[in-house]
Amino acid sequence: MRRLFLIFASLSLLSACQAMPQNADATQAKVQIDEASGLTQSIQHPNLYWTHNDSRNFFDASPTQAVLYAVDAQGQLHGELWLEGVKPYDWEAISHFKQGGLPYLLIADIGDNRARRSRGIRLHAVNEPKSIEGKISRKPAWTLELRYPDGARDAEAMAVDEHDNAIYILSKRDEKPQLYRAELPQNIDKERKSSQMLRLLGSIPPLDAPVETTEPGDLRVLPFTHQPVDMAFAPDRSEVALLSYAHIYLFARSPEQSWLEALRGTPQVIHLPGARQYEGLSYSADGQSLLVVREGVDSASAVPMLRISAPQLAQKVGAPSSAR
Repeated sequence: MRRLFLIFASLSLLSACQAMPQNADATQAKVQIDEASGLTQSIQHPNLYWTHNDSRNFFDASPTQAVLYAVDAQGQLHGELWLEGVKPYDWEAISHFKQGGLPYLLIADIGDNRARRSRGIRLHAVNEPKSIEGKISRKPAWTLELRYPDGARDAEAMAVDEHDNAIYILSKRDEKPQLYRAELPQNIDKERKSSQMLRLLGSIPPLDAPVETTEPGDLRVLPFTHQPVDMAFAPDRSEVALLSYAHIYLFARSPEQSWLEALRGTPQVIHLPGARQYEGLSYSADGQSLLVVREGVDSASAVPMLRISAPQLAQKVGAPSSAR
């Protein structure tokens, strides 16, 4: 089996932000991205990506702040975008899309470890800024409140298909992950809010690839290596990638297939180093690389970033998952 050529960018432990950043240098000195949980490419800045922290305990003295971080493929920080009037509950994913010719970022506040959010989950859309220098803060363009048709559940994987005007969410803790769909809001009221009932499209087979690595793993995640923690659509819509704590699953998609049909196919599997808290997944703007962020801290950059380049994607390193 060929091994992936993996390019690592480590992460630096920086003091937590206590105030709105005034400039890029100040941001580098204060920001702390120690629970990265979501990743998406930037539309405005093709060489950059947006990430955010997972939500800490809701009652912590210093709860998670509503801020997005612009980073490059090496994990270096380039800017911050603060969301006004938003209090994160459990931010788990981020995606991007265009609507009316304008670029947006969609933040998924969908985490629900104990399936207690019976009143629903929230998605916040914000216009992506052209400039990421200096102090940047914006109110959400809109907030979408969603409810599951079959009761509250945990999810961390979300992606937008602007061509379908649709948002897709994949459940985390079901043995067979459930795929849900919502429509991108078209008409928003003065309150910038709307609500929908998610539509259950169906289940997909378990993500059951064995853990194959010589690197140490994280004992906390080993029992949960089959759970999907992020999802990304290839820029040309020919593939969908799912991330777990130990693998990336690549599902090919033909033009006539739905995303559910693609996800029910036989994936190619990329074995990641160790079993760790990999939490965010994105294609590069040209679709030639996959990038992954994980939780944790180091000393070389703002966030730990793993990059898988085009030759490895072309080789589809790994064996197909067996249970199909």
